Amino acid sequence: MDERIEYVKIRWIEFENLKTGLKIERINFNKDITLLVGLSGVGKTQILNAVEYSLNLAVNKAAALQPCRVGMGILIDNDEYEWFYEINEIDKDELIINEEDRYEFSFEKLLCNGKIIFERKNERVSVIGYDKVPQPKKDESLIWQYSEDENLGFLVSGIRKLYSVEIELAVRGGIRSENFSRLKSKVTDTIRNENVEFKAFSHLPVALKLYIVKRYYPELYVKIFEAVKDLFIEIEDIDVEEDSIRELYLVSIQVYGKKLMQYDISNGMLKTIYYIVELFTMSKDSLVLIDEFENGLGVNCIDLLSELMLSERNDLQFIITSHHPKIINAIDKEKWRIIDRDNCVVKNSGSLDYGIGNSQHDAYFNLINRWEFEGKI
Repeated sequence: MDERIEYVKIRWIEFENLKTGLKIERINFNKDITLLVGLSGVGKTQILNAVEYSLNLAVNKAAALQPCRVGMGILIDNDEYEWFYEINEIDKDELIINEEDRYEFSFEKLLCNGKIIFERKNERVSVIGYDKVPQPKKDESLIWQYSEDENLGFLVSGIRKLYSVEIELAVRGGIRSENFSRLKSKVTDTIRNENVEFKAFSHLPVALKLYIVKRYYPELYVKIFEAVKDLFIEIEDIDVEEDSIRELYLVSIQVYGKKLMQYDISNGMLKTIYYIVELFTMSKDSLVLIDEFENGLGVNCIDLLSELMLSERNDLQFIITSHHPKIINAIDKEKWRIIDRDNCVVKNSGSLDYGIGNSQHDAYFNLINRWEFEGKI
């Protein structure tokens, strides 16, 4: 990862599923937070999925190919990259062994500040700086295949910094003792032999990050604990400990002098702790995707977590969906993208374009009233 990169954001995406016909019109994202607002079933989750799918392809993160036509804009420092690709079925005369091998890149183009870096159309491929290029793999993006090239290495490093984090909703599972011990040993050796910043561990599971923070980064642990304490004043300590009977490492808390292991903690409290740990420990410039942010959270948790998202980490970029009025009202209507659907086309507009121009307090109710007037609810 190139540490020279200071700033990475996803700017926009457009997506068409060539199998189902679902089309997402180009949607622009804010640099800090974009709230996707809309009724159930209009396509908010599909937007998140399209973003994550494309980023997976760019960094070769085991994503099975699917027939689609996609465009995406990414800002890295002062450079604007535009990536377009299309995936279609391979020639039917070729032997197909596995179902997932049915598709290939039939078109791909990358521009930087309007200048073409590479382009492929079926068998014809051109890459800047090369008179001739070997025939590329048809099931991998050229971004990944040329990631060692100086013209593309910067982009891949940027996407890796940006790479999306979908905050885990399932918080009940622990980490097997054998796996935890192995990871813990590697972390301990790294800290012992090098003076490392915590960002080196920001990709690890929440429980392991909490364990590391508690023991080696006390200032960061204090921030996490104070944020949790603001919501749950009865919590006296947070830790990660082994349950030898289950052979798992689990989150634990101390309440009124009594220790509670993860399976004794309410789902809302546990999920809130996970959110807070993630928000304080994510790597710089992470893209955070959260589908239905309010799911499983107590009402008293929503305000604090919304405030943390908006104020604590200015470097993060959030794209979230929500139906909860408290969350929607907590986020400035200028950050909304209102999602609607016309048959197979997912459309979007800003609050002013949609006619939601009154005060922030009234914005959500005006939106509901409009939906009701249009017969959508």
